[in-house]
Formats: sequence, C-alpha cells, structure tokens
Amino acid sequence: MFEDYRQWLEAELKRLGNAGHQAYAFGQANMAKRALERFDQELAGRTAVLLQRPRIDAVLTALEQLAEKDTALDPALEALRVELQTARGQVL
Repeated sequence: MFEDYRQWLEAELKRLGNAGHQAYAFGQANMAKRALERFDQELAGRTAVLLQRPRIDAVLTALEQLAEKDTALDPALEALRVELQTARGQVL
C-alpha cells in the first residue's frame, strides 16, 4: 500500500514535470516533490504493519490481561500497547 502511494507520487511528479509549459505545473510539481520527501521522512526507520481493528482490540485485551496477572508489562510490550492504543484511536 505504501509502495503504491509512493509510486503514484513519483508518477505525478514526472507527469507534472513534463507539463512545464502550464503555469500551475511548477507549483503542483513542487507539492508532489515535498509530499515524496515527507513520505520518505515519515517512514524512515519504520516498518508498517497493517492490522484490522478487531485484531488490534484482541491484542490490546491480551496485553491488558497479561498486565493484570504480572502487575507490570515488559517495557517493550508496554510501548507496543501504547502504540496500538494510539493507532486504534486513528482508525476510521
């Protein structure tokens, strides 16, 4: 999905670059270039994992149950729990 989006941005940049005779093309090409730069910056050092909301809910429930039993989660699991809660809040 991310690769498809990046390829689309690159195609738009190329298409707009070829339409240089049109006044708006320069602005549009600059916007596409900035979008590519921002996209690369946002994804740098990250791995995208696509999870459906029911899966996120199930993992969060399991982590909460584990925390109740042990009274404290490993810091890595606690960080994952927080990231999943944040992602769940951003899901449409």
